[in-house]
Amino acid sequence: MAASLSKQLDRESRTHSHAAGQLYCLKQGMMTVNTPSGIFANPPRLVGWIPPHFEHAIIGPGRVLGWTVLVDEALSAPLPTHPVLLSCPSVLEPLAERLASLSPDAWGSERYNRLCDVFLDELYESTEHALTLPLPEEPRLRQIARLLIDDPADARTGPELAQWAGLSPRSLSRHWASAVGMSLSRYRQVSRLLKSLEGLAAGKSVQQVAWQVGFDSVSSYISAFRSAFGSTPGKYFMPPGGSAVATSEDS
Repeated sequence: MAASLSKQLDRESRTHSHAAGQLYCLKQGMMTVNTPSGIFANPPRLVGWIPPHFEHAIIGPGRVLGWTVLVDEALSAPLPTHPVLLSCPSVLEPLAERLASLSPDAWGSERYNRLCDVFLDELYESTEHALTLPLPEEPRLRQIARLLIDDPADARTGPELAQWAGLSPRSLSRHWASAVGMSLSRYRQVSRLLKSLEGLAAGKSVQQVAWQVGFDSVSSYISAFRSAFGSTPGKYFMPPGGSAVATSEDS
Protein backbone atom coordinates (compact mmCIF):
# COMPACT_ATOMS: atom_id res chain seq x y z
CA MET A 1 0.00 0.00 0.00
CA ALA A 2 1.04 3.59 -0.55
CA ALA A 3 -0.44 6.59 1.30
CA SER A 4 -0.40 10.28 0.46
CA LEU A 5 -1.82 12.79 2.94
CA SER A 6 -2.94 16.42 3.11
CA LYS A 7 -2.45 17.08 -0.54
CA GLN A 8 -4.60 18.98 -3.01
CA LEU A 9 -6.22 16.15 -4.92
CA ASP A 10 -6.88 16.43 -8.64
CA ARG A 11 -10.02 18.49 -9.20
CA GLU A 12 -10.68 16.98 -12.60
CA SER A 13 -9.44 13.95 -14.47
CA ARG A 14 -10.13 12.23 -17.72
CA THR A 15 -11.50 8.71 -17.68
CA HIS A 16 -8.74 6.43 -16.43
CA SER A 17 -8.05 3.41 -14.21
CA HIS A 18 -5.39 2.18 -11.79
CA ALA A 19 -3.75 -1.21 -11.37
CA ALA A 20 -4.28 -0.81 -7.61
CA GLY A 21 -7.50 0.01 -5.81
CA GLN A 22 -7.83 3.66 -4.76
CA LEU A 23 -9.18 5.05 -1.51
CA TYR A 24 -9.66 8.75 -0.93
CA CYS A 25 -11.13 10.76 1.90
CA LEU A 26 -11.68 14.51 1.76
CA LYS A 27 -11.02 17.05 4.48
CA GLN A 28 -12.28 19.96 2.40
CA GLY A 29 -14.46 20.29 -0.68
CA MET A 30 -16.14 17.49 -2.58
CA MET A 31 -15.69 15.45 -5.72
CA THR A 32 -18.11 13.80 -8.12
CA VAL A 33 -17.01 10.41 -9.42
CA ASN A 34 -18.39 9.26 -12.77
CA THR A 35 -18.16 5.56 -13.64
CA PRO A 36 -19.79 3.37 -16.29
CA SER A 37 -22.08 1.89 -13.63
CA GLY A 38 -23.16 5.04 -11.82
CA ILE A 39 -22.36 8.38 -10.27
CA PHE A 40 -21.69 9.38 -6.70
CA ALA A 41 -20.61 12.51 -4.90
CA ASN A 42 -17.80 12.14 -2.39
CA PRO A 43 -18.19 14.70 0.43
CA PRO A 44 -15.97 14.97 3.52
CA ARG A 45 -15.99 12.24 6.16
CA LEU A 46 -16.79 9.41 3.74
CA VAL A 47 -14.24 7.19 2.00
CA GLY A 48 -14.47 6.77 -1.75
CA TRP A 49 -13.41 3.39 -3.11
CA ILE A 50 -12.44 2.69 -6.73
CA PRO A 51 -11.57 -0.99 -7.39
CA PRO A 52 -8.47 -1.93 -9.39
CA HIS A 53 -8.77 -1.48 -13.18
CA PHE A 54 -12.17 0.28 -12.86
CA GLU A 55 -12.57 3.21 -15.26
CA HIS A 56 -13.61 6.47 -13.65
CA ALA A 57 -13.40 10.24 -14.01
CA ILE A 58 -13.34 12.78 -11.19
CA ILE A 59 -14.74 16.31 -11.09
CA GLY A 60 -14.19 18.68 -8.17
CA PRO A 61 -16.12 21.98 -8.20
CA GLY A 62 -13.70 23.76 -5.87
CA ARG A 63 -10.65 23.41 -3.64
CA VAL A 64 -10.25 19.75 -2.68
CA LEU A 65 -7.96 18.58 0.12
CA GLY A 66 -7.61 15.13 1.59
CA TRP A 67 -5.73 11.86 1.66
CA THR A 68 -5.52 8.93 -0.68
CA VAL A 69 -4.28 5.35 -0.28
CA LEU A 70 -3.52 2.85 -3.04
CA VAL A 71 -4.42 -0.73 -2.12
CA ASP A 72 -2.68 -3.60 -3.89
CA GLU A 73 -5.02 -5.68 -6.02
CA ALA A 74 -4.32 -8.77 -3.91
CA LEU A 75 -5.54 -6.91 -0.79
CA SER A 76 -8.68 -5.58 -2.49
CA ALA A 77 -10.63 -8.85 -2.59
CA PRO A 78 -12.66 -8.21 0.62
CA LEU A 79 -13.75 -4.79 -0.69
CA PRO A 80 -16.63 -4.11 -3.10
CA THR A 81 -16.02 -4.86 -6.78
CA HIS A 82 -17.72 -1.61 -7.80
CA PRO A 83 -17.07 2.03 -6.82
CA VAL A 84 -18.81 2.98 -3.58
CA LEU A 85 -18.78 5.35 -0.65
CA LEU A 86 -17.77 3.75 2.65
CA SER A 87 -18.02 4.91 6.24
CA CYS A 88 -14.75 6.28 7.57
CA PRO A 89 -13.72 4.81 10.95
CA SER A 90 -12.06 7.49 13.08
CA VAL A 91 -8.75 5.60 13.18
CA LEU A 92 -8.26 5.51 9.40
CA GLU A 93 -6.90 9.03 9.02
CA PRO A 94 -4.30 8.72 11.83
CA LEU A 95 -3.20 5.42 10.31
CA ALA A 96 -2.96 7.03 6.87
CA GLU A 97 -0.89 9.82 8.44
CA ARG A 98 1.46 7.27 9.98
CA LEU A 99 1.82 5.36 6.72
CA ALA A 100 2.44 8.55 4.76
CA SER A 101 5.14 9.64 7.22
CA LEU A 102 7.27 6.55 6.56
CA SER A 103 10.01 6.78 3.97
CA PRO A 104 10.03 4.36 1.02
CA ASP A 105 12.93 2.59 2.74
CA ALA A 106 10.50 1.49 5.46
CA TRP A 107 8.00 -0.04 3.06
CA GLY A 108 7.83 -3.76 3.70
CA SER A 109 9.29 -3.44 7.20
CA GLU A 110 7.66 -5.15 10.16
CA ARG A 111 6.30 -1.85 11.46
CA TYR A 112 4.94 -0.88 8.05
CA ASN A 113 3.22 -4.24 7.66
CA ARG A 114 1.64 -3.96 11.12
CA LEU A 115 0.23 -0.53 10.27
CA CYS A 116 -1.11 -1.85 6.97
CA ASP A 117 -2.77 -4.78 8.73
CA VAL A 118 -4.55 -2.50 11.21
CA PHE A 119 -5.57 -0.08 8.45
CA LEU A 120 -7.01 -2.90 6.35
CA ASP A 121 -8.79 -4.49 9.33
CA GLU A 122 -10.60 -1.22 9.98
CA LEU A 123 -11.27 -0.64 6.29
CA TYR A 124 -12.76 -4.10 5.80
CA GLU A 125 -15.27 -3.34 8.57
CA SER A 126 -16.48 -0.15 6.86
CA THR A 127 -20.11 -0.11 5.80
CA GLU A 128 -21.34 0.91 2.37
CA HIS A 129 -23.08 4.28 2.18
CA ALA A 130 -26.45 4.38 0.42
CA LEU A 131 -26.15 7.66 -1.48
CA THR A 132 -25.08 6.44 -4.91
CA LEU A 133 -26.96 6.70 -8.19
CA PRO A 134 -26.74 3.57 -10.35
CA LEU A 135 -27.16 4.06 -14.09
CA PRO A 136 -29.58 1.66 -15.80
CA GLU A 137 -28.34 -0.21 -18.86
CA GLU A 138 -31.62 0.16 -20.79
CA PRO A 139 -31.15 3.29 -22.98
CA ARG A 140 -34.49 4.97 -22.22
CA LEU A 141 -34.20 4.38 -18.49
CA ARG A 142 -30.62 5.64 -18.64
CA GLN A 143 -31.84 8.77 -20.44
CA ILE A 144 -34.22 9.50 -17.57
CA ALA A 145 -31.51 8.81 -14.99
CA ARG A 146 -29.10 11.20 -16.70
CA LEU A 147 -31.77 13.90 -16.76
CA LEU A 148 -32.44 13.53 -13.04
CA ILE A 149 -28.71 13.64 -12.30
CA ASP A 150 -27.94 16.61 -14.55
CA ASP A 151 -31.04 18.60 -13.58
CA PRO A 152 -32.46 17.32 -10.28
CA ALA A 153 -34.76 20.35 -10.05
CA ASP A 154 -36.71 19.07 -13.08
CA ALA A 155 -40.22 18.62 -11.69
CA ARG A 156 -41.75 16.40 -14.36
CA THR A 157 -43.85 13.53 -13.04
CA GLY A 158 -43.14 9.87 -13.72
CA PRO A 159 -45.68 9.67 -16.58
CA GLU A 160 -44.26 12.87 -18.11
CA LEU A 161 -40.71 11.50 -17.93
CA ALA A 162 -41.88 8.24 -19.46
CA GLN A 163 -43.48 10.06 -22.39
CA TRP A 164 -40.34 12.20 -22.85
CA ALA A 165 -38.16 9.07 -23.03
CA GLY A 166 -40.51 7.11 -25.28
CA LEU A 167 -41.82 4.72 -22.63
CA SER A 168 -45.28 3.98 -21.37
CA PRO A 169 -45.84 4.96 -17.73
CA ARG A 170 -46.52 1.30 -16.98
CA SER A 171 -43.18 0.21 -18.45
CA LEU A 172 -41.33 2.86 -16.48
CA SER A 173 -43.04 1.83 -13.25
CA ARG A 174 -42.41 -1.85 -13.91
CA HIS A 175 -38.74 -1.67 -14.86
CA TRP A 176 -37.27 1.32 -13.01
CA ALA A 177 -36.97 -0.05 -9.47
CA SER A 178 -35.52 -3.37 -10.59
CA ALA A 179 -32.96 -1.55 -12.77
CA VAL A 180 -31.64 0.88 -10.13
CA GLY A 181 -32.73 -0.58 -6.79
CA MET A 182 -34.89 2.34 -5.68
CA SER A 183 -38.08 4.15 -6.63
CA LEU A 184 -38.09 7.06 -9.06
CA SER A 185 -38.95 9.51 -6.27
CA ARG A 186 -36.09 8.22 -4.11
CA TYR A 187 -33.67 8.47 -7.04
CA ARG A 188 -34.74 12.07 -7.59
CA GLN A 189 -34.26 12.91 -3.91
CA VAL A 190 -30.80 11.32 -3.76
CA SER A 191 -29.83 13.25 -6.88
CA ARG A 192 -31.00 16.49 -5.28
CA LEU A 193 -29.10 15.79 -2.08
CA LEU A 194 -25.88 14.96 -3.91
CA LYS A 195 -26.21 18.00 -6.17
CA SER A 196 -26.81 20.19 -3.13
CA LEU A 197 -23.38 19.27 -1.77
CA GLU A 198 -21.77 21.14 -4.66
CA GLY A 199 -23.58 24.35 -3.75
CA LEU A 200 -22.82 23.99 -0.04
CA ALA A 201 -19.15 23.31 -0.77
CA ALA A 202 -19.07 26.48 -2.90
CA GLY A 203 -20.38 28.55 0.03
CA LYS A 204 -23.98 29.07 -1.10
CA SER A 205 -26.65 29.49 1.56
CA VAL A 206 -28.84 26.60 2.64
CA GLN A 207 -31.93 28.39 1.34
CA GLN A 208 -30.36 29.09 -2.05
CA VAL A 209 -29.21 25.50 -2.44
CA ALA A 210 -32.58 24.05 -1.42
CA TRP A 211 -34.43 25.99 -4.12
CA GLN A 212 -31.79 25.40 -6.79
CA VAL A 213 -31.93 21.61 -6.51
CA GLY A 214 -35.73 21.45 -6.43
CA PHE A 215 -36.87 20.99 -2.83
CA ASP A 216 -40.32 22.39 -2.06
CA SER A 217 -39.13 24.06 1.14
CA VAL A 218 -35.98 24.69 3.12
CA SER A 219 -37.33 22.65 6.03
CA SER A 220 -37.92 19.58 3.83
CA TYR A 221 -34.38 19.91 2.49
CA ILE A 222 -32.86 20.15 5.96
CA SER A 223 -34.87 17.15 7.14
CA ALA A 224 -33.83 15.01 4.15
CA PHE A 225 -30.21 16.12 4.49
CA ARG A 226 -30.06 15.33 8.20
CA SER A 227 -31.56 11.90 7.58
CA ALA A 228 -28.97 11.14 4.88
CA PHE A 229 -25.83 12.65 6.41
CA GLY A 230 -26.48 12.91 10.15
CA SER A 231 -25.89 16.66 10.11
CA THR A 232 -27.67 19.81 9.03
CA PRO A 233 -26.51 21.24 5.68
CA GLY A 234 -25.22 24.44 7.26
CA LYS A 235 -22.85 22.52 9.51
CA TYR A 236 -21.81 19.69 7.21
CA PHE A 237 -18.74 21.33 5.69
CA MET A 238 -17.52 22.83 8.95
CA PRO A 239 -14.07 21.53 9.95
CA PRO A 240 -13.97 19.21 12.98
CA GLY A 241 -14.12 21.23 16.19
CA GLY A 242 -15.43 24.28 14.38
CA SER A 243 -18.30 26.37 15.63
CA ALA A 244 -21.00 28.27 13.88
CA VAL A 245 -23.77 30.64 14.75
CA ALA A 246 -27.08 28.84 14.32
CA THR A 247 -29.43 30.38 11.78
CA SER A 248 -33.14 29.96 11.17
CA GLU A 249 -32.45 28.24 7.84
CA ASP A 250 -30.34 25.54 9.50
CA SER A 251 -32.57 24.53 12.38
